[in-house]
Amino acid sequence: MKKLFLISLLFLFVQTTFAQTKTITGTVKNKADGIPIPGVSVVVLGTNNGSISDIDGRYSITASLGQTLSFSYVGFTTTTVKVTESTTSVNLSLTEELKALNEVVVLGSTLRATRKELGNAVTSIKAQDLTRSQPSGITSALQGKIAGAQISQNSGDPSGGFSIKLRGTTSILGSSDPLYVIDGVVMNNSTTNVTNLNVTSGNSNIQIGQNRSSDINPNDIESIEVLNGGAAAAVYGSRAANGVILITTKKGKSGATKYTFSTSLTSNTLRKKVYTNLIGKQFVNPLSSGLYPINSASATPTATTVNVLGRNLDTRTFDVIRHDYQDDIFTTGTGNDTYFSLQGGDDTTKYSASIGYMKNEGIVKNSDFERLGTKLRLQHDFNSKLTASLGINYINSSSNEKPDGNVFWSPLNSVIITNNIYDLNERDANGDLKAVEIGRVNPLSVIETFKIKQETDRIVSDFQLNYKPFKNFTADFILGVDNFTQKGNVFIPRYPYVAVNPSFFDNGYVSESSNKVNQLNNDLNLRYIYEVNPNLKLTTAAGYNIQNYRDKFFAVEGRDLKPFVETINAFNTLIAGSPSSRESKYNVWGYYLQETIGIKDKLFLTAAARLDASTVFSKENRSQFYPKLSASYVLSDEIFMKDIFISSARLRGSWGESGSLTAIGPYARFTNYATGNLVGNTTFTIEGNKKGNLDLKPEKSSTYEVGADLGLFNDRLNLSFSYYKAEIKDLLLPVQSAASTGSTNTIQNVGKMDNKGLEIGIKYNAIRKENINLDFNVNYSQNRNVVTELPQPRFQLDSNPAGAPVFAEVGKPIGIYYGTYFARNSDGSFLLTPSGYPQGEKGNPATGEPQRDASGQPTGTFLNKEIGNPNPDYIISFGANLNVKKFNLSVLFDGVQGVDVFDADYRTRQGVGNGELAAKELTGELPRGYIWSIYQIQEFRVVDGSYIKLREVSLSYSFGKLNNFFNDLTINASGRNLYSWDKFTSYDPETNSGGQSSVAKYNFGSIPIPKTYSLALKFQF
Repeated sequence: MKKLFLISLLFLFVQTTFAQTKTITGTVKNKADGIPIPGVSVVVLGTNNGSISDIDGRYSITASLGQTLSFSYVGFTTTTVKVTESTTSVNLSLTEELKALNEVVVLGSTLRATRKELGNAVTSIKAQDLTRSQPSGITSALQGKIAGAQISQNSGDPSGGFSIKLRGTTSILGSSDPLYVIDGVVMNNSTTNVTNLNVTSGNSNIQIGQNRSSDINPNDIESIEVLNGGAAAAVYGSRAANGVILITTKKGKSGATKYTFSTSLTSNTLRKKVYTNLIGKQFVNPLSSGLYPINSASATPTATTVNVLGRNLDTRTFDVIRHDYQDDIFTTGTGNDTYFSLQGGDDTTKYSASIGYMKNEGIVKNSDFERLGTKLRLQHDFNSKLTASLGINYINSSSNEKPDGNVFWSPLNSVIITNNIYDLNERDANGDLKAVEIGRVNPLSVIETFKIKQETDRIVSDFQLNYKPFKNFTADFILGVDNFTQKGNVFIPRYPYVAVNPSFFDNGYVSESSNKVNQLNNDLNLRYIYEVNPNLKLTTAAGYNIQNYRDKFFAVEGRDLKPFVETINAFNTLIAGSPSSRESKYNVWGYYLQETIGIKDKLFLTAAARLDASTVFSKENRSQFYPKLSASYVLSDEIFMKDIFISSARLRGSWGESGSLTAIGPYARFTNYATGNLVGNTTFTIEGNKKGNLDLKPEKSSTYEVGADLGLFNDRLNLSFSYYKAEIKDLLLPVQSAASTGSTNTIQNVGKMDNKGLEIGIKYNAIRKENINLDFNVNYSQNRNVVTELPQPRFQLDSNPAGAPVFAEVGKPIGIYYGTYFARNSDGSFLLTPSGYPQGEKGNPATGEPQRDASGQPTGTFLNKEIGNPNPDYIISFGANLNVKKFNLSVLFDGVQGVDVFDADYRTRQGVGNGELAAKELTGELPRGYIWSIYQIQEFRVVDGSYIKLREVSLSYSFGKLNNFFNDLTINASGRNLYSWDKFTSYDPETNSGGQSSVAKYNFGSIPIPKTYSLALKFQF
């Protein structure tokens, strides 16, 4: 009887339990227009039970009587509903917040603020806007999405680097790239070559290297904030003159574990070919002569010559077979990107983990880039006061490279500089590729036999504590580490053909190098909010930042290789100066204090100060003070602004100072000595002929900014406007020294320049209905740079392999091309010589005035003037995003206008016989010798680099919830760099052979940026 009673009681309990737990379904819509909202987080408070609404806004979740459901989505007010006995279906509408001003943005390692509190513009980019077109790296994902940013891909190599300029050039000797911070960790984004070394021997430049931002997987990113001005970035002091890019990665969330799996296939192809001369004729004794056997019998019989600039050129031609070398070195590269992540947690512990693998083949044969990364983030709330989080991101990246840029062995450079009358695929009896031009290397030899590999192991990790001992007070502590090791190996075999210059390692070359970098930052941020009364709020922030940097480089190089060995042990002879090593270290630390006064939650006044110090400078100049002032006024909160079409309006202004450390290394203030041997004794010489200077200071930028933000029609139309002016002073430049000092120059703080401009952003939700939504966005910016102070009126900045005459001149933009130019008639046409050729302008170099002789021809010395400007007139982007039911179409155009590129490739192709001008000489459309007549005129190489690109196109379809396992399946087809409207004379006006640190833009042997197509699948479950 007792057993029967217990069984009955148990049955009653189970039945009651099942009665209390129920499945609740429903639909979540936008209250403003009734459109279903996908991605709404539906969570049972106090549990890890959660769900996500599908593409139609539908959800399903289990809950018990008395529990509370929370419905939340970014940009909408969170709503809660209590489960009662009658609750079986909950259909609700979320109220849209005026998110334009109430959106919380990241300002520092742990600093947050609502947009309405800020006196400066901050650009925010969300995850879905970063990854639509399957970009391989975070920098390419930002192109066209930041007002005021000029983002250029320096090379189309799969591991090629990028350059970013926020509001123009900010340094001459250093990089203008911004500071990168990821989850509070200052990230190293430098370019250090570990694979080119002496591969750049001879007439060549430093090969364009990788940016370390390529290590970060875009799929791991939750959002990015971009701080453009000095006031916005003042919290980073001496590191922030170039702006700051703040990256926040994905973190765990309360609720059931959410899994995401995605995979994509990619195709990379050459976007366009350049013109190739395929006319089957060749002039006798061409400028580019070589091994081609001249068949005199096929030459036209009459031997005549023309004299052009002292050179006798034969007008006879003979028959040849010409080849399009582009078909030989370019290929279709394929790639894949696979990613898996999970996110989940409960009210106390949250977790996020991911693993991703990407391989991307280049359009130059036998080149690729691989990245394997895994990321983990844990967060635990010990109690209501203390929270700890740990993030670990490990990345292994590797690349198989081919020389890039104006490097002797670069396949593209070899193709450009080699007359296309040779069959690159022709082999000798041993199966080895034959030679081409005398002294040159067959580019296919490089592709087939050179082995250049780079590998990087990297760990980016952080440990964070958040402590709230009492109401309105928060203390955040961060310990961040960025540690990586780059390794590079190069193997160049002995050439199977003769006549290669020994300085280019005709008997083979090997190198092995490593670059170890350790960067540690330690931040403490304190924040206290004191509400004096309902109309007055004081927010005080204070803290410190400490950064320690260490790097160590080591390399061994050798030549005269042993047979059958490809490692560093292969050499018989060490390269002069090998082995080589260098080590550097510096510390940066600073303290800041910031006070924000909020009046009636509509007027915000902020004052801040930061004291920075760095061991890069001597004790006398080590500490620098960086102040900041800003104000923001929410005009739309005034009574007279109510009940009108303006839903939000804000006026803002700011001023602040920040510094830059990119122009010099940690020991630039010292006179460094290098050792060498002279007649068996050790002697000391000044390294680089530069004398030290203990008075060096950081370059400093003082920026003011005013602007306005408007939201119209319930924030469906958002307008943002900013005007800024930045005065950059204490620019570091090499100044010529007296011969008696034993050095040629010394680095000094002697320059000034200004950047001023405007930025306009427009976002418009044109259509918002239940089954269709259409958004447009436009970014427009212009920056005007002018040099205001130099140690001399005109200053040549650098020598470069493209021969670009890059100068700084007082009263002119930085980096102008200043060189020889064409003599012209009054109508702008070329003033021809009596023989009918264009010619360079001549005159009095003291006055710069052209002179004419009695016959009207130029006389005197060849003159120089400004022949080009690498700074764009304006930058623009236009995007559209269309949702029709479960389809999404996204398009992005971006471009720069009014920028000049020094295109050395174009001139070289004409000179060796491959270009269109060479073809016109052969057909008689141009006189024989036309190319030689203009070959040395530098204006000939300055071309319009303006372009508008179809940067991104993405078409996706979301199937929504498929079953109880799959919450969503999305298929996506996308393309990048699909078309360019430009007049550029070579492959791509975006590329820049100068890399990160160049103030100019020149093109010489850079690998073209490929056109990319991707097909991707994404599962959520």
